Amino acid sequence: MTRFPLTWPSSRCSLVALIPLFVASCASSTPAPSGAKSATGERDTAIVHEPCEKDSASAEKVDVNGDRTPDIIHVKKDGREVCRVVDLNLDGSIDAFIYYDARGAERRRESDFDRDGRADEIAHYERGAVVLKERETNFDDKLDTWDYYEGTRLVRRERDSDGDQIVDQWWQFNNPNDEKCAVVATDKNADGKPDPAGVVDLCAESYGAPKPIAPPPSSAAPPAAGASAAGQPGAPGAPPASAAPAPAGAAPATSAAPAGSTPANAASQPAVTKGP
Repeated sequence: MTRFPLTWPSSRCSLVALIPLFVASCASSTPAPSGAKSATGERDTAIVHEPCEKDSASAEKVDVNGDRTPDIIHVKKDGREVCRVVDLNLDGSIDAFIYYDARGAERRRESDFDRDGRADEIAHYERGAVVLKERETNFDDKLDTWDYYEGTRLVRRERDSDGDQIVDQWWQFNNPNDEKCAVVATDKNADGKPDPAGVVDLCAESYGAPKPIAPPPSSAAPPAAGASAAGQPGAPGAPPASAAPAPAGAAPATSAAPAGSTPANAASQPAVTKGP
């Protein structure tokens, strides 16, 4: 079975978070990324697995689907659970390692979403609530995105978009009503700082008052008194509207003859003889 490697070194929690000036600083309780920046501005992007002794004698293995392969492993120490190994979809491969603090609350979760045996996301918790997610998003086995949470809401993001271990994007999620909206600052000149001209509001048109509705196109001038559109009756007592002028070159229309009159072309028609 494909498993998370257990030979990776243990992670070390950094006590200092280097935050760009334009981004609001996070609360002091928020853990800094495990890959803190070096003096040259580079951030350690290694994906570090925290050991969970799933094969220890104290581990309790649970086979959910009866295939003789453990789907949940409870690893205990001094009578309490310190970590858990979980195969969520029962395919025989580990999907997540879950770690617990002394009070039994979740403090860390390593998740493998693409089933390659390596963690794609490392979530850090405080008092059972997520505060930071370190993510690998481009399948190169290196961290490139750091998401910070307040309560249950994502509030800001730092990203290394080009894989040089230096953060070059800063996202500020400033619209609580739409988690897709953010103000994004980028560093295009590679100085490690947001460029003043590189700030984009992804939902700029959705903020503030709605756009005014454009008035409908102006209608044609109203007809003169007594006039009416072709084919429509005019006002009571008003003379009927004259027919529209014929186009140039067209033969004039022939008006209907009054009852009892002889047609104009009667002379050219042969006489009809009645009787025997």
